[in-house]
Amino acid sequence: MTSPAPLSVLIAEDEVLVSMFLADVVEDAGLRVAGVARTVQDAIAKAEADPPDLALLDMNLKGGSGLEVARALATHGTAVLFISGDPGIERDPAVQAVRPAAVLEKPCMPDRLIEALQQVAAELAAVRAP
Repeated sequence: MTSPAPLSVLIAEDEVLVSMFLADVVEDAGLRVAGVARTVQDAIAKAEADPPDLALLDMNLKGGSGLEVARALATHGTAVLFISGDPGIERDPAVQAVRPAAVLEKPCMPDRLIEALQQVAAELAAVRAP
């Protein structure tokens, strides 16, 4: 029996070095990077072309907000994990309305991010298991 393919993760982050760090962490968590987007429009287009299982979204992207991406991903059943340098965003009613799987504050230690990614992945796998 073959093991299932790793879950796919779309990374939406406009800072190049941060997106590279996030891609490494996603792979360290045993997940697959489905794509990296630097703008809201690019993230939505990539998600429409190949809906990811999970999206790791920065709240402040070029061209708008990670909230816009989260709302677009809702139609695909994509789990959302927000990561932001803005403290307290998890209490924002607009953030709560999109029901993110997790909200992390930047800077975030790699092991904390891996833990959050693996937890969301396990929850997704449990829901999708036959």
